[in-house]
Amino acid sequence: MFWMIFILAVFPQDKVDKICLLNREKGVALDTGEGTDHSPTMDRVSFSDKILFSGSRDFNLTFDKRDVLYIGPGPDTFLIDTNYVQDGDIIIFGEGMLLVDNAELTLSGHLYGQNQGQAIFTNNAHLHFNQFYVGQYSLFLVDSARFEATDATVDANGIPFIRIELRNHSTYIAQRVHFLDWMYRKVYNQSTLILEDVDYVGDILVRDSCQVSFMRCDKLLPWIGMPEGSVVDIQFPEPDTVLHFEFSNVQPGINGIGYTMTIDTCYNVWWGVGTHPGCTLTVRNSTVMGSMMRIPGSDTIIFYGITDYTFYTDLMVPLPDRYYRLIDSYVYSWQPYPLEQTVFYIDSCTFGEMIGKGNSFTYATRCTCDGIFIHLGAAVDAFVSFTDGLVKSFVSTSQNATLLLANSSVICTSIWAPPPLGPNLARQHSYLLAVNSYFEYKPEALDSALVMVAAIDSPPVGIIDSSIDIYGSAWIDVGPFNPITFDRYRLYWAPDGDSTWTSINESTSEVKDSILAIWNTSGMSEGEYDLRLTIWDDAGDSLTAFGDMTLQSTGVEEENRAQEWKLIAYQQGSEIRISLSVPMDREVTLDIFDVTGRKIKNLFKGEAEGRVDIDYSPVPGIYFIRLSGEKTIIEKVVFIK
Repeated sequence: MFWMIFILAVFPQDKVDKICLLNREKGVALDTGEGTDHSPTMDRVSFSDKILFSGSRDFNLTFDKRDVLYIGPGPDTFLIDTNYVQDGDIIIFGEGMLLVDNAELTLSGHLYGQNQGQAIFTNNAHLHFNQFYVGQYSLFLVDSARFEATDATVDANGIPFIRIELRNHSTYIAQRVHFLDWMYRKVYNQSTLILEDVDYVGDILVRDSCQVSFMRCDKLLPWIGMPEGSVVDIQFPEPDTVLHFEFSNVQPGINGIGYTMTIDTCYNVWWGVGTHPGCTLTVRNSTVMGSMMRIPGSDTIIFYGITDYTFYTDLMVPLPDRYYRLIDSYVYSWQPYPLEQTVFYIDSCTFGEMIGKGNSFTYATRCTCDGIFIHLGAAVDAFVSFTDGLVKSFVSTSQNATLLLANSSVICTSIWAPPPLGPNLARQHSYLLAVNSYFEYKPEALDSALVMVAAIDSPPVGIIDSSIDIYGSAWIDVGPFNPITFDRYRLYWAPDGDSTWTSINESTSEVKDSILAIWNTSGMSEGEYDLRLTIWDDAGDSLTAFGDMTLQSTGVEEENRAQEWKLIAYQQGSEIRISLSVPMDREVTLDIFDVTGRKIKNLFKGEAEGRVDIDYSPVPGIYFIRLSGEKTIIEKVVFIK
């Protein structure tokens, strides 16, 4: 047993409150500067750094430290010639060598080579990274380390993105190797990478004075990196078959590039470009699979007008710190990466991946992450807000970052990111927060991370002088090394736009996609009302969701008439099955609403005669079916999973 201290980043309460407030004040511009606080009273507790440790909270933390296998520094060869399982990292250094010969190494950890350490896999050897989420484990080579695989197999449990990184004169050679899962290789600082007869390569990102070559390879995505001061005017070969392509300073139209990339007799070469501030890039008559844009600095950037799967006749990419132009070129996917102190506003765009890092602030509105490369995330102290959007793959947070989703859906429908590619995870002291958002797969917290979910899924219309079930969610999830617990939630109502809130219910029990409270509307007036749900953990962090409802009255005549009407709605497979029965020749309307109360479909409008059956296939989520006619209204809630 170990006594461990974890220091979480400060919960960004002020930023979270401002984003949550937009759920109520639609159309209000987001002010990231100082000014009047227009937020309603949130009943929250302000606090500074939270230090989580067993002594101050009477919480005993247990930690099973995994074994680390050290090979080196002297002449030391660790031979594996029968199947071997390593639950922990392997570190090879000095004159150490890991030799795997005709055996399988199952590794639940990272593989490090440094100071000339070597890892050799040969004669049908198998390197199995036993990972359970994207990028969980990595292969790092630094300081003249070496990795060689010949006639071998490498896999990662069917989950892509094992990160392979070479630095400082390191060497990576793979010949006749089957990589069963997608790999992401970074080559820096005069390192060398050689791949021959590899049928599933993955991403290759190159910088500095490196040498990279591919021969008789298939399915590779080479990223053409554009450092500061580089000037390139290029047309890429067609991706199906590339007999010979060299990217270096000796080629026409290329200047300021320190590395050499050579591609000979390769197939399915999906070109990617990676631009940095201060570069000049013109791409003509090409198919670009990925357009990566690293956005460092401390500027405020407003970004718009880009969508995946689009042909651009002449586009000047709206980034003021570089010249990036596309002429008669097709882009499959965009990947903006806000870094450092950047404040990044992105609106109405479709991209394959976006990850905020390094104290950056990202405010995304009305965007779609379609999951090509491959998710939406926040890492390394960043804050990312994603509002009124759709994520077709998964979301993640790590390393003290915060991701706040508001009025958004996270569904794993992308052909590029099928399950189980992306469990929605928070890890490494980070926060994953969700307001009025839907997840196909519930988010989870690892280690000392925190997940917090607040949602009001109430019907858009209710009847006064009745009891209305208010549906929603109020819950948290924490990792095993985080002692924070759920404290309570409170549900309120107020007339539309009013700042005086009346409590409906308070509870210390968590709710997941169920009834938050029963609202008694006796004596209330017809009109528009706001609902507010605030949840707290026991450290004082809070998250607030807003909803709205129209209260209407119904007379005795309409009540009697409503008894003659019937609306049945339920899930069958991936469809909503709806059956409505009304008196003959009655004018009725059947609408479907999403969780925000926005009408997304008119299913029926006109005279109904007896029974009408309808099938509708929406994406997974929570839906409200409303049958209305004259003043008669019937509501049903359907959960599509």
